[in-house]
Amino acid sequence: MSGSLPGDLFRVLDEAFEPIRSRLLAPSRRATLLFSGGVDSSLLAHELRSAPGLELLVVGQVGSPDLAQAASAARLLGLPLSSVEISRADVDSAVSEFAAELGDARGPDRDVAVAFALASQRAPAPRILTAQGVDELFLGYHHFRNLSATAAEARSREDLDRLRTREWPRAVRIARRSGHELEAPFLDPAWVRTLWEIPIELRLPHPEAKRLFRAWAEHRGLPAEIAHRPKRAMQYGSRIHHLLGGS
Repeated sequence: MSGSLPGDLFRVLDEAFEPIRSRLLAPSRRATLLFSGGVDSSLLAHELRSAPGLELLVVGQVGSPDLAQAASAARLLGLPLSSVEISRADVDSAVSEFAAELGDARGPDRDVAVAFALASQRAPAPRILTAQGVDELFLGYHHFRNLSATAAEARSREDLDRLRTREWPRAVRIARRSGHELEAPFLDPAWVRTLWEIPIELRLPHPEAKRLFRAWAEHRGLPAEIAHRPKRAMQYGSRIHHLLGGS
């Protein structure tokens, strides 16, 4: 399903990812993977399926798309999944408990932080894994559509800088407050450097968002049904945004 993508790109990504995968698979403490059933977290689940003690966790309002999509993807991967249904009372409690960590976050930043806080509270393992970084590096957000290559590259770097300097430190603080360590394999510095060396034209969202990442995930063995499945952002797919009073 690589279309016009050069085949050697997969080799480049394979070589960059192997040290990350080896580190994650090394004997260590148990880990909880925040899992929504989208291509990002599903690829991590697929790669780490042999890791001892790996646990998949999804949170969402009753009837939310994330709960259904995560259950479907976990079945396809043959992995157990813990699903936690979230209520308005749970959201209000998290907003109160993590008030200091949430700080002045507003809009989508706040929605994502609260969603992460709810998941962090319920993660059973001491280490939490998340797939953050893929949308910034592989141009997964809606705002990348119809941008020129130059504008898309500038926005990608701006988004990643925002994630690294604001959103990620906030998530780390939330995890620590919950007694967890947090790790984002796709924010590994060597991995990021590799992505910056790939021409932006090969990462543009045509004909689908995250085209290169989806094709590479399928190359790695992720079922095509998951690799090319559309997915809403976590705060919307879980309906945390709605529980926080959004429309």
